[in-house]
Amino acid sequence: MPNPARTVQRVHFEDFDGSNFERLVFAYHLRADVWRSLEWYGQTGSDLGRDIWGVYDNGGRVGESVCIQCVNRGSLRFEKVTDDIAKVLRAPRGIPHLFRIVAQANISARMRDRIKAHAKSLGWRSVSHGQGQNSRSFSGTEPSLF
Repeated sequence: MPNPARTVQRVHFEDFDGSNFERLVFAYHLRADVWRSLEWYGQTGSDLGRDIWGVYDNGGRVGESVCIQCVNRGSLRFEKVTDDIAKVLRAPRGIPHLFRIVAQANISARMRDRIKAHAKSLGWRSVSHGQGQNSRSFSGTEPSLF
């Protein structure tokens, strides 16, 4: 039997349609943490900006909610982010403790600064970056950091 590859190659997100990109993001989060619940809304349509909604069941974040927005586009527009955040704030589950954007596109420093300023203007107390260049996290009404 041959030895397995030792190098992990880049994932070509552009090869995924929106639903399969969300499925990949959901599968990653399902395995990356311990959840009280993790629900994939994006597959049903009319998700109110909540592609994935989870409630942590581990560590210092027990009971904290996270809304994960998947953006499988070549570029991320600021208007897309603000529209999605506005939808989430109006959704029945209320304001999540953490709002995370997982994007195919690289997010520039200028765009991150604009998103941080917008998140803070809406009452999120602290803003932090998730691991990896393709995800950014914004901590919600609780002062927890990612």
